[in-house]
Amino acid sequence: MSVFATLVGRWTPKAPAVTYEGTTVTYGDLEVRALRAAGWLRGRGVAKGDVVAVKLDKELVFLDLHLGALAIGAVTLPLHTNATPREVADLTADAGAKLLVDDPAVAAAIAEHPPTTPADVGPDELAVLCYTSGTTGRPKGACITHRNLLATVTALHEAWRWSADDVLVHALPLFHIHGLFVAQHGAMYAGAHAVWLRKFRPDAVLEALRRATIYMGVPTHYARLLESDARPDLAHVRLFTSGSAPLPASAHTAFEQAFGHRIVERYGMTEVGIVLSNPYDGERRPGAVGFPLPGVRAKVTDAGGAEVPRNAVGEIRIAGPSVCAGYLNRPEATAAALGDGWMHTGDLGFVDDDGYFHVVGRESDMILSGGLNVYPSEVEAVLAEDPAVAEPAVFGIPDADLGERVCVAIVPRGPWDPDAIEARTRALVNAYKLPRRWFRVDALPRNAMGKVQKAVLRERYAVSVREARPDEAERIATWNEALCAETESFRLDPATVRAGVQRVFEGSVGARYFVAERGGEPAGQLMITREWSDWRDRFVWWIQSVYVPPDHRRAGVYTALHEHAVRQARLEGAGGLRLYVETANTAAMRTYERVGMTAEHYRMYEQMLTEEG
Repeated sequence: MSVFATLVGRWTPKAPAVTYEGTTVTYGDLEVRALRAAGWLRGRGVAKGDVVAVKLDKELVFLDLHLGALAIGAVTLPLHTNATPREVADLTADAGAKLLVDDPAVAAAIAEHPPTTPADVGPDELAVLCYTSGTTGRPKGACITHRNLLATVTALHEAWRWSADDVLVHALPLFHIHGLFVAQHGAMYAGAHAVWLRKFRPDAVLEALRRATIYMGVPTHYARLLESDARPDLAHVRLFTSGSAPLPASAHTAFEQAFGHRIVERYGMTEVGIVLSNPYDGERRPGAVGFPLPGVRAKVTDAGGAEVPRNAVGEIRIAGPSVCAGYLNRPEATAAALGDGWMHTGDLGFVDDDGYFHVVGRESDMILSGGLNVYPSEVEAVLAEDPAVAEPAVFGIPDADLGERVCVAIVPRGPWDPDAIEARTRALVNAYKLPRRWFRVDALPRNAMGKVQKAVLRERYAVSVREARPDEAERIATWNEALCAETESFRLDPATVRAGVQRVFEGSVGARYFVAERGGEPAGQLMITREWSDWRDRFVWWIQSVYVPPDHRRAGVYTALHEHAVRQARLEGAGGLRLYVETANTAAMRTYERVGMTAEHYRMYEQMLTEEG
């Protein structure tokens, strides 16, 4: 049976289906809207098997077209709403799309079109084409059948206890499988009520959750909710889920402490749907993605496909009815991914002693930023066209907020002007793919075969920041002495410095240290004090000193220290984060520039925080 026929057979016509911007559509309305869209598509020559590309914002007409296409056996190709003209042209050409719908004004025409009759669509016919790729070559279209879609939605329906009484707060985009397949299909299969928000905003989500039972988000959403001062009573919400990127175990714990709910983390990918989930009943283990869903087979293997022992890291491989039929017009890629009957996910993980699956990384260089896939080869191809770029290498580094941050190392051709390169790149790639950090290098690291070693770049530029430990007092004191000697040209009394650092760790002076690590070794420190501001009626954080040893400068350490301080200040409700001296102090400016901070570095430390973060 087709997805459309299955869904309609489960609907109660008068029950609310979607509420969006003041309008509620019942399931009876939704069926008629879908059949009107199906008729409109047929009127434009769309037949069974034809691909319909949809590039629309979060509007009801998107859902109408998607369901209408499913009803007549056409294939939906969802496109990112911010895809550039070049990206749209490439994907629609590769898919052989019959029609591209990118104007929301079609909603008026569809509303006037007579409904049509659904087609007889088999379970193994193509339903959706979603583009994805590894780290090389052009994006590949994953062929997702009606059987694949129904396998995911039925497994999640059982695992997550969906019912027609559920109310889902839907703050995800519809072009992504998380928002369309997991959230919206899940609600429609259950006959539940989906309350759409155009975009994620913490205040709007928390307000909507007062009358809801389910929320599905990405790790960035949960980080933003934790930053909010609001703590409404959410006792009636029965399920919070997280996906599209790994959820830090610390965020899992912090969310439970703040809101009283344990998030259900799960695992999936475009090619397989959702296949692993922490249990609805039982322990929802932080840092784990749970167990195989009904009908799913999962294992962790070595390179040869042999299953590895418990707690040993290997590649996660998946089999089951939700696994896609392969890649459109890519027989070699299909054979490589599915040749032995198992989807080779490229994700590395392990199974612990209790049977929980854990994801630890990826064999590929794909970057997951804010829950969205970024494929380095696509961005590199655009950068390589820039006359100012001799060689680019795009890579991801860990980021507490986004999961991974997109970075690029560039060997320039001629003068180094990253702002100009970024401006040209921004016009050609989607904003979420745009590198956030730009590094100039004389040469890219390569192995003996000439392949760029992105692992070296990740290690070189990946910086983590944490609270300093008491056993690091000596190192911090030494850094403080070095900072003074380098910037003020005189030596501090070592005993005085050590006594001061010790008082910080004793908690007697209202100060604290953050320490950065890079490549497994300490890479710098930042000291803050916390003072009450009467005019803001809140505490304000002051950065008293920041020091990065010479070997770690120009590697993003200053930026990482700043971002961590801002994040912690917001989480702890600080009213502002400011450097101790004023920007008008030209002597201080020269001082900080001598330790590797440019004027831009200096100015970024001057930041007052809004009350809502």
